[in-house]
Amino acid sequence: MNRRDFTMVPVSSPMAVAPQAPLDPALEDLYRRSLGGEGASALKLREWVRRAEAWRILEALRECRGNRSAAARSLGIGRRTLYSKMEKLGLGPAWVAGPSN
Repeated sequence: MNRRDFTMVPVSSPMAVAPQAPLDPALEDLYRRSLGGEGASALKLREWVRRAEAWRILEALRECRGNRSAAARSLGIGRRTLYSKMEKLGLGPAWVAGPSN
């Protein structure tokens, strides 16, 4: 493959816009809230990214049936990185009991 195999598409061309895939309902709600319409306050980018990251980690854990090593592989990150992100985002295993009364 060489340089002549690629074609340039002008930014104004309809081909330059990627087709939008339907969003997961949770991400769709997050996106709507990020716009700040309908009385909701707009989410700051940092908060939007934090929530999207937590959502994606939870999806990977669901797909891998709770196997954190497999979830880390599917996300393309190391297992220790996944553990750190889970701790930072307040995500923990469902089998951990809360404080007893």
